[in-house]
Amino acid sequence: MLLRATQLSLEFVSENDRVSILKGIDLCVAPGELVGLVGESGSGKSTTARAALGLYGDEADITGSVRIDDIEVVGADARTLRDIRANHVALVQQDPRGALNPVRRIGDSLAERLVKVHGLRRDEADRRIVALLTAVGLSNPELRMRQYPHELSGGMLQRVVIAAALSTNPKLLLADEATSALDVTTQAEIIAIFQREMRDRNLGMLFITHDLHLAGAICDRIYVLRRGVVVETLQRPGLFREARHEYTRALIDAAPVLRKEVAR
Repeated sequence: MLLRATQLSLEFVSENDRVSILKGIDLCVAPGELVGLVGESGSGKSTTARAALGLYGDEADITGSVRIDDIEVVGADARTLRDIRANHVALVQQDPRGALNPVRRIGDSLAERLVKVHGLRRDEADRRIVALLTAVGLSNPELRMRQYPHELSGGMLQRVVIAAALSTNPKLLLADEATSALDVTTQAEIIAIFQREMRDRNLGMLFITHDLHLAGAICDRIYVLRRGVVVETLQRPGLFREARHEYTRALIDAAPVLRKEVAR
């Protein structure tokens, strides 16, 4: 199993208070599996991803277990966490502009991790980056490497951060609202890239989204998260037809539906 969270709980701690955010979450992702984590804003979706990567410090009290590629994250030392993030898992964030340094060229940003963490020569890193930018559908990748983030559109930047995530050959991708800011056409293209790379590399993916219908269209299994609690797990086949929890039904019913007018 690439990702397994068992009774994962998280509280933010201050001098005078403790606030419970995640409450006993169980979820898993296997190789080749696309798993959805859905819920409204504030339900704890992104917090789950950050906790899985060990990105919280002393401000958070985390209990339970998170194993990535059978390596325990909760309580791991800094060296183990660096190894997990460098070699086993990659995060695709919602805001690609926020993920890239605005004053550095695209090629420099993507090559830095390959050179400094993985020990590639710069020319080797550049060749890998060009191949990945081509694979994610960017035309003229040599030009894109010389450009700055402000010179690329949102959809192009999303392709860049996907290429960055794939550059270290991870086994697991955490996609945190990675398509929510894109138009429908670009969103479909990005989803197709994810699905192709998963198939070609046998990747596992945790796809975090507030869009229940999108998750239902592409995911093998969906965890529904409400106020830090997984209230329901939906499996294929069936998905929406099998939904029983009132919160899941409310999410389904809240989605707008285009109704075909009957000609009179």
